[in-house]
Amino acid sequence: MKKSIYLSPEQRLWSCYSVPGIAVRSNDFSNGLPDTSGWVKGVDYVQADTGDDFPDEYDTVIPVEEIYYDSEGRLALAKGLTFKKGDCVGAAGTAIPQGDLIVEAHVRLTPLHLTMLALGGIYHLEVIRKPQVIYIPTGSELIHAGIKPERGQTIESNSLMVSALLRQWGAEVTCYPIIKDKPEELAEALDKALNVADLVLINGGSSKGAEDFNTALLEKKADLFRHGIRAIPGRPVGIAMIGGKPVINMPGPTFATFLAMDWCVSGLIHHNYGLTAPGGRSLKSV
Repeated sequence: MKKSIYLSPEQRLWSCYSVPGIAVRSNDFSNGLPDTSGWVKGVDYVQADTGDDFPDEYDTVIPVEEIYYDSEGRLALAKGLTFKKGDCVGAAGTAIPQGDLIVEAHVRLTPLHLTMLALGGIYHLEVIRKPQVIYIPTGSELIHAGIKPERGQTIESNSLMVSALLRQWGAEVTCYPIIKDKPEELAEALDKALNVADLVLINGGSSKGAEDFNTALLEKKADLFRHGIRAIPGRPVGIAMIGGKPVINMPGPTFATFLAMDWCVSGLIHHNYGLTAPGGRSLKSV
Protein backbone atom coordinates (compact mmCIF):
# COMPACT_ATOMS: atom_id res chain seq x y z
CA MET A 1 0.00 0.00 0.00
CA LYS A 2 1.31 3.46 -0.90
CA LYS A 3 -0.99 5.42 1.43
CA SER A 4 -3.36 4.80 4.33
CA ILE A 5 -7.03 4.19 3.43
CA TYR A 6 -9.88 5.70 5.47
CA LEU A 7 -13.60 5.25 4.85
CA SER A 8 -15.21 8.36 3.35
CA PRO A 9 -18.93 9.30 3.63
CA GLU A 10 -19.81 8.29 0.07
CA GLN A 11 -18.44 4.80 0.70
CA ARG A 12 -20.75 3.96 3.63
CA LEU A 13 -23.09 0.99 3.26
CA TRP A 14 -26.87 0.91 3.52
CA SER A 15 -28.67 -0.44 6.58
CA CYS A 16 -29.19 -4.20 6.81
CA TYR A 17 -30.39 -6.88 9.19
CA SER A 18 -27.78 -8.47 11.44
CA VAL A 19 -29.89 -11.54 12.40
CA PRO A 20 -32.78 -13.37 10.70
CA GLY A 21 -36.29 -12.67 11.97
CA ILE A 22 -39.03 -10.13 11.31
CA ALA A 23 -38.71 -6.36 11.08
CA VAL A 24 -41.32 -4.34 12.96
CA ARG A 25 -42.21 -0.76 13.87
CA SER A 26 -41.15 -0.10 17.46
CA ASN A 27 -44.09 2.33 17.89
CA ASP A 28 -46.46 -0.63 17.60
CA PHE A 29 -45.03 -1.89 20.90
CA SER A 30 -45.34 1.37 22.86
CA ASN A 31 -48.12 -0.14 25.04
CA GLY A 32 -46.51 -3.53 25.41
CA LEU A 33 -46.73 -6.65 23.26
CA PRO A 34 -49.53 -6.21 20.71
CA ASP A 35 -51.94 -8.90 19.53
CA THR A 36 -50.24 -10.06 16.35
CA SER A 37 -52.75 -12.75 15.38
CA GLY A 38 -54.20 -10.45 12.72
CA TRP A 39 -50.92 -9.03 11.49
CA VAL A 40 -50.33 -9.15 7.76
CA LYS A 41 -46.87 -9.78 6.34
CA GLY A 42 -45.72 -6.85 4.22
CA VAL A 43 -48.03 -4.47 6.10
CA ASP A 44 -47.51 -4.90 9.83
CA TYR A 45 -44.11 -6.55 9.53
CA VAL A 46 -41.66 -7.76 6.89
CA GLN A 47 -39.39 -10.74 6.63
CA ALA A 48 -35.87 -9.90 7.76
CA ASP A 49 -33.09 -12.17 6.53
CA THR A 50 -29.52 -11.51 7.54
CA GLY A 51 -27.95 -8.86 5.31
CA ASP A 52 -31.19 -7.78 3.60
CA ASP A 53 -32.23 -4.19 3.08
CA PHE A 54 -35.67 -3.06 4.35
CA PRO A 55 -38.10 -0.10 4.26
CA ASP A 56 -37.18 2.67 6.69
CA GLU A 57 -40.51 2.43 8.56
CA TYR A 58 -39.43 -0.89 10.09
CA ASP A 59 -36.79 0.09 12.63
CA THR A 60 -36.30 -3.02 14.76
CA VAL A 61 -35.73 -6.73 14.13
CA ILE A 62 -37.14 -9.46 16.36
CA PRO A 63 -34.95 -12.58 16.04
CA VAL A 64 -36.49 -15.72 14.59
CA GLU A 65 -36.04 -17.46 17.95
CA GLU A 66 -38.57 -15.06 19.49
CA ILE A 67 -41.42 -15.65 17.04
CA TYR A 68 -43.57 -18.60 15.96
CA TYR A 69 -46.70 -19.28 13.95
CA ASP A 70 -49.79 -21.10 15.24
CA SER A 71 -51.55 -23.94 13.46
CA GLU A 72 -53.40 -21.45 11.28
CA GLY A 73 -50.21 -19.62 10.28
CA ARG A 74 -50.84 -16.57 12.46
CA LEU A 75 -47.84 -14.73 13.85
CA ALA A 76 -47.19 -14.99 17.60
CA LEU A 77 -44.45 -13.58 19.80
CA ALA A 78 -42.59 -15.25 22.63
CA LYS A 79 -43.95 -14.44 26.10
CA GLY A 80 -41.88 -11.90 27.97
CA LEU A 81 -40.31 -10.59 24.77
CA THR A 82 -38.41 -7.35 25.37
CA PHE A 83 -36.39 -5.23 23.00
CA LYS A 84 -35.47 -1.64 22.28
CA LYS A 85 -35.76 0.41 19.13
CA GLY A 86 -33.03 -0.41 16.63
CA ASP A 87 -32.21 -3.88 17.97
CA CYS A 88 -30.54 -6.20 15.42
CA VAL A 89 -30.42 -3.51 12.73
CA GLY A 90 -27.06 -2.57 11.27
CA ALA A 91 -27.29 1.07 10.32
CA ALA A 92 -25.26 2.58 7.50
CA GLY A 93 -21.63 2.75 8.53
CA THR A 94 -21.97 0.16 11.31
CA ALA A 95 -19.55 -2.37 9.78
CA ILE A 96 -16.92 0.30 9.10
CA PRO A 97 -17.70 3.73 10.61
CA GLN A 98 -16.92 6.84 8.60
CA GLY A 99 -13.32 7.91 9.08
CA ASP A 100 -12.14 4.50 10.27
CA LEU A 101 -8.65 3.45 9.21
CA ILE A 102 -9.01 0.31 7.10
CA VAL A 103 -5.38 -0.27 6.21
CA GLU A 104 -2.22 1.69 6.92
CA ALA A 105 0.36 2.71 4.33
CA HIS A 106 3.30 0.37 3.72
CA VAL A 107 1.41 -2.70 4.90
CA ARG A 108 1.32 -5.94 2.95
CA LEU A 109 -2.33 -6.53 2.05
CA THR A 110 -3.85 -9.65 3.59
CA PRO A 111 -7.09 -11.46 2.69
CA LEU A 112 -8.77 -9.68 5.61
CA HIS A 113 -7.62 -6.28 4.30
CA LEU A 114 -9.10 -7.06 0.89
CA THR A 115 -12.41 -8.05 2.45
CA MET A 116 -12.65 -4.91 4.58
CA LEU A 117 -11.70 -2.66 1.65
CA ALA A 118 -14.41 -4.21 -0.52
CA LEU A 119 -16.89 -3.92 2.35
CA GLY A 120 -16.09 -0.22 2.50
CA GLY A 121 -16.70 0.19 -1.23
CA ILE A 122 -13.02 0.62 -2.10
CA TYR A 123 -12.11 -1.30 -5.24
CA HIS A 124 -9.09 0.53 -6.67
CA LEU A 125 -5.87 1.01 -4.72
CA GLU A 126 -2.54 2.66 -5.32
CA VAL A 127 0.10 0.09 -4.48
CA ILE A 128 3.85 -0.23 -4.76
CA ARG A 129 5.03 -2.14 -7.80
CA LYS A 130 6.68 -5.45 -7.05
CA PRO A 131 10.43 -5.35 -7.68
CA GLN A 132 11.54 -7.41 -10.66
CA VAL A 133 14.39 -9.74 -9.71
CA ILE A 134 16.43 -11.91 -12.06
CA TYR A 135 18.35 -14.86 -10.67
CA ILE A 136 21.32 -16.19 -12.67
CA PRO A 137 22.76 -19.58 -11.62
CA THR A 138 26.33 -20.04 -12.85
CA GLY A 139 28.75 -22.94 -12.90
CA SER A 140 29.88 -25.50 -15.46
CA GLU A 141 29.35 -28.24 -12.86
CA LEU A 142 25.65 -27.48 -12.42
CA ILE A 143 22.81 -29.61 -13.80
CA HIS A 144 19.06 -29.12 -13.51
CA ALA A 145 17.08 -30.82 -10.77
CA GLY A 146 15.61 -34.13 -11.91
CA ILE A 147 18.76 -35.22 -13.74
CA LYS A 148 20.90 -37.87 -12.08
CA PRO A 149 24.29 -36.27 -11.41
CA GLU A 150 27.47 -37.84 -12.70
CA ARG A 151 30.79 -37.50 -10.93
CA GLY A 152 31.78 -33.86 -10.65
CA GLN A 153 28.26 -32.56 -11.26
CA THR A 154 26.07 -30.64 -8.79
CA ILE A 155 22.30 -30.25 -8.83
CA GLU A 156 21.24 -26.63 -9.24
CA SER A 157 18.78 -26.45 -6.36
CA ASN A 158 19.38 -22.93 -5.07
CA SER A 159 16.92 -21.44 -7.55
CA LEU A 160 14.09 -23.24 -5.74
CA MET A 161 15.01 -21.60 -2.44
CA VAL A 162 15.84 -18.20 -3.89
CA SER A 163 12.64 -17.89 -5.94
CA ALA A 164 10.47 -19.06 -3.02
CA LEU A 165 12.05 -16.54 -0.64
CA LEU A 166 11.68 -13.71 -3.14
CA ARG A 167 8.01 -14.44 -3.71
CA GLN A 168 7.47 -14.72 0.02
CA TRP A 169 8.98 -11.26 0.47
CA GLY A 170 6.83 -9.82 -2.32
CA ALA A 171 9.10 -9.75 -5.39
CA GLU A 172 8.58 -11.05 -8.91
CA VAL A 173 11.41 -13.38 -9.91
CA THR A 174 12.69 -14.82 -13.16
CA CYS A 175 15.24 -17.64 -13.03
CA TYR A 176 17.67 -17.80 -15.96
CA PRO A 177 18.92 -21.14 -17.25
CA ILE A 178 22.30 -22.28 -15.98
CA ILE A 179 25.18 -20.20 -17.37
CA LYS A 180 28.48 -22.03 -17.82
CA ASP A 181 31.77 -20.61 -16.54
CA LYS A 182 32.52 -18.70 -19.72
CA PRO A 183 33.24 -14.96 -19.25
CA GLU A 184 31.51 -13.88 -22.48
CA GLU A 185 28.32 -15.84 -21.66
CA LEU A 186 28.28 -14.53 -18.09
CA ALA A 187 28.66 -10.95 -19.33
CA GLU A 188 25.90 -11.41 -21.90
CA ALA A 189 23.51 -12.82 -19.28
CA LEU A 190 24.26 -9.96 -16.88
CA ASP A 191 23.69 -7.29 -19.54
CA LYS A 192 20.41 -8.91 -20.55
CA ALA A 193 19.25 -9.03 -16.92
CA LEU A 194 20.20 -5.42 -16.21
CA ASN A 195 18.00 -4.25 -19.09
CA VAL A 196 14.81 -5.49 -17.42
CA ALA A 197 15.44 -6.18 -13.71
CA ASP A 198 15.40 -3.92 -10.67
CA LEU A 199 17.74 -6.32 -8.85
CA VAL A 200 20.06 -8.99 -10.26
CA LEU A 201 21.25 -11.99 -8.24
CA ILE A 202 24.16 -14.06 -9.51
CA ASN A 203 24.80 -17.38 -7.81
CA GLY A 204 28.27 -18.89 -7.89
CA GLY A 205 31.68 -17.78 -9.10
CA SER A 206 32.10 -15.29 -6.28
CA SER A 207 35.32 -16.55 -4.71
CA LYS A 208 38.91 -16.69 -6.01
CA GLY A 209 38.97 -19.98 -7.89
CA ALA A 210 40.31 -20.38 -11.40
CA GLU A 211 36.80 -20.24 -12.88
CA ASP A 212 35.28 -17.68 -10.49
CA PHE A 213 34.79 -15.06 -13.20
CA ASN A 214 31.85 -13.18 -11.73
CA THR A 215 33.88 -11.12 -9.26
CA ALA A 216 36.09 -9.73 -12.03
CA LEU A 217 33.04 -9.13 -14.23
CA LEU A 218 31.23 -7.10 -11.59
CA GLU A 219 34.34 -5.16 -10.60
CA LYS A 220 34.83 -4.18 -14.24
CA LYS A 221 31.23 -3.09 -14.83
CA ALA A 222 30.32 -1.63 -11.45
CA ASP A 223 30.12 2.01 -10.43
CA LEU A 224 30.54 0.74 -6.89
CA PHE A 225 31.80 -2.68 -5.85
CA ARG A 226 32.34 -4.41 -2.53
CA HIS A 227 33.74 -7.92 -2.28
CA GLY A 228 33.38 -9.81 0.97
CA ILE A 229 31.26 -9.55 4.09
CA ARG A 230 32.00 -10.62 7.64
CA ALA A 231 30.07 -13.87 7.54
CA ILE A 232 30.89 -17.55 7.54
CA PRO A 233 29.77 -19.34 5.46
CA GLY A 234 29.26 -16.89 2.62
CA ARG A 235 32.17 -14.52 3.12
CA PRO A 236 32.88 -13.90 -0.62
CA VAL A 237 29.59 -12.08 -1.35
CA GLY A 238 29.99 -9.48 -4.08
CA ILE A 239 27.84 -6.34 -3.91
CA ALA A 240 27.78 -4.02 -6.91
CA MET A 241 25.87 -1.03 -8.28
CA ILE A 242 25.68 -0.98 -12.07
CA GLY A 243 23.73 1.82 -13.73
CA GLY A 244 21.89 2.51 -10.50
CA LYS A 245 20.81 -1.12 -10.08
CA PRO A 246 22.05 -3.42 -7.31
CA VAL A 247 23.71 -6.69 -8.29
CA ILE A 248 24.54 -9.28 -5.65
CA ASN A 249 26.87 -12.18 -6.35
CA MET A 250 26.11 -14.92 -3.84
CA PRO A 251 28.38 -17.91 -3.11
CA GLY A 252 27.19 -21.24 -4.51
CA PRO A 253 26.97 -23.44 -1.39
CA THR A 254 23.34 -23.67 -0.33
CA PHE A 255 23.69 -22.41 3.23
CA ALA A 256 25.93 -19.54 2.08
CA THR A 257 23.29 -18.61 -0.50
CA PHE A 258 20.59 -18.68 2.16
CA LEU A 259 22.58 -16.41 4.47
CA ALA A 260 23.27 -13.94 1.64
CA MET A 261 19.55 -13.88 0.88
CA ASP A 262 18.73 -13.36 4.54
CA TRP A 263 21.37 -10.73 5.26
CA CYS A 264 21.49 -8.80 1.99
CA VAL A 265 18.55 -9.44 -0.34
CA SER A 266 15.78 -9.43 2.26
CA GLY A 267 16.71 -5.90 3.32
CA LEU A 268 16.59 -4.62 -0.25
CA ILE A 269 13.16 -6.11 -0.98
CA HIS A 270 11.63 -4.86 2.27
CA HIS A 271 13.21 -1.40 1.80
CA ASN A 272 11.46 -1.19 -1.57
CA TYR A 273 8.13 -1.41 0.27
CA GLY A 274 9.12 0.93 3.08
CA LEU A 275 9.11 -2.01 5.49
CA THR A 276 11.57 -3.16 8.09
CA ALA A 277 13.12 -6.50 7.27
CA PRO A 278 12.52 -9.29 9.78
CA GLY A 279 14.89 -9.14 12.74
CA GLY A 280 18.25 -10.86 12.75
CA ARG A 281 19.04 -13.99 14.66
CA SER A 282 21.34 -14.18 17.65
CA LEU A 283 23.37 -17.12 18.89
CA LYS A 284 24.61 -17.73 22.41
CA SER A 285 28.04 -19.24 22.94
CA VAL A 286 28.21 -22.34 25.08
